[in-house]
Amino acid sequence: MADSKIYTQYSKNNSKFPLNKKIIIRIHIAVIWLMIALILLTTTEIASYEDVKYFFWAVSVLIPLLYVLYVKGMPDQLLKEQEKEQKKAILVLIFSFMCLILALFTATLIGY
Repeated sequence: MADSKIYTQYSKNNSKFPLNKKIIIRIHIAVIWLMIALILLTTTEIASYEDVKYFFWAVSVLIPLLYVLYVKGMPDQLLKEQEKEQKKAILVLIFSFMCLILALFTATLIGY
């Protein structure tokens, strides 16, 4: 019992990135949906690529950075409810990624 308290205190103090993993997953989901919106805006010619190119460049740097933050994030001592919430968040992330792939294929098929 005392060892587990010492380990959790050590792991919390040793964490370099104070972000919770659930927050990082939510940021990933938001970035993916913004990217889907920008792809669809450029495909329908509401916005040109020149207008949104800096966002696409930033995403190419942001996604690996978020992955590193997730891996190095604060280790959780998850309760069963929190574990279920994290699994739901990961399922939403997978669904968002599938929608992103679908938007990319749709943009390719339209001929942009």
